[in-house]
Amino acid sequence: MAQLNWTYVSDTGRKYTVGIYHGPKTGHLLVYCNLRVVIIDFNVLESKTYPLFLDDELCELTIEKKDNQFRYGFDINRKADTPRNRIRKKVEKKHWRQTLLFFGAMGICVAVFTAFFLHFGARQNSQKREALLAGFGQETTAHIDELAPTEEGTLIRFSFVADGKVKEAELAYPSDTPIVLDNGMPLNTADEFRLRYVINRPEIWNLLLDQPAANQIKKYRLLAEERHAALHPELSLSYVQCLAGIAYDLKGVEGLAAFYFQDASPEENAIANELAYKRLVRGVPFQQRAEKECW
Repeated sequence: MAQLNWTYVSDTGRKYTVGIYHGPKTGHLLVYCNLRVVIIDFNVLESKTYPLFLDDELCELTIEKKDNQFRYGFDINRKADTPRNRIRKKVEKKHWRQTLLFFGAMGICVAVFTAFFLHFGARQNSQKREALLAGFGQETTAHIDELAPTEEGTLIRFSFVADGKVKEAELAYPSDTPIVLDNGMPLNTADEFRLRYVINRPEIWNLLLDQPAANQIKKYRLLAEERHAALHPELSLSYVQCLAGIAYDLKGVEGLAAFYFQDASPEENAIANELAYKRLVRGVPFQQRAEKECW
């Protein structure tokens, strides 16, 4: 009679001893876990697999018949659709890119043999990264190429010119589309923002989503003017342009966002909405300038 046992230790530290008794002639099978019988089967004379859950981990006890002999195995099934495996896949998907960046950084450290590049990688110190960008950085414009939804939020893919070449990069953003930026405006493809990168090291960058490029500000202003004109058809174009200019002078892009989302509720846009618009246009600074400059 074949007799084997295996030991499994769960993530919680609990120990399981799984063993079998199998008669190769009769085929009678007994499986126990921590001295408790969990499976009894008879006439097991061909290959067979038995699932066994230990905590929330799916394990498989296999009996394989080959060349009139039986072989026995005990393995963890990491591919089956179980709650534990779904969590495992999400974690692995989230961290695989961080792992690749980390080992890439380590390869650079070995190649250049200097502590300077020890700070480059997936887990580099953010303060030293900012210091590097501040000391050796150069500014350019980034173009938003794609907004790809993911399980964790949205992947922002963008491109920029650095050291005379077009570079492509991506940034994981913890929000589903549509993305509303801190200034209240939505993020869309073809938008442009300032970006800072390290000279001769363009893979070290900082996408400044709170600092739209000059052309992007013009686009925001045009959107605000078009929305205001549509909602107030009795106003002349020059008057609408004047009001939008005052909004930008007083509140920057947030002012333009307030104009663009002036008919939105706080639930639709927590930053720019009907309340933000009313606070802006009913404020003394806005009314004084509008009366003086726009009439």
